Amino acid sequence: MHKKVVTKKWSLGLKNVCRWLGLSLMVGILMACGEDPQQLFETAQFEEQQQNRAHAKELYERILRDHPKSPIAHKAEERLKELKKENP
Repeated sequence: MHKKVVTKKWSLGLKNVCRWLGLSLMVGILMACGEDPQQLFETAQFEEQQQNRAHAKELYERILRDHPKSPIAHKAEERLKELKKENP
């Protein structure tokens, strides 16, 4: 009986840690989605690595729409073209 109580408490503790880690990750990503085009580009690349191509496309499009003259806009345009080729 004592082992079950300890295991249950540990399990609840682990769930809370996972929730906090997930929340921290989401906050970090949201902070990275600032208006700085370099940050937007880095976040889009992270989204690509996470296989979230739809959100990556949105971020690349946002760079092109909101920061068309930024130095990173050309790279964003190239990545967007590649993603559209892969999955129109």
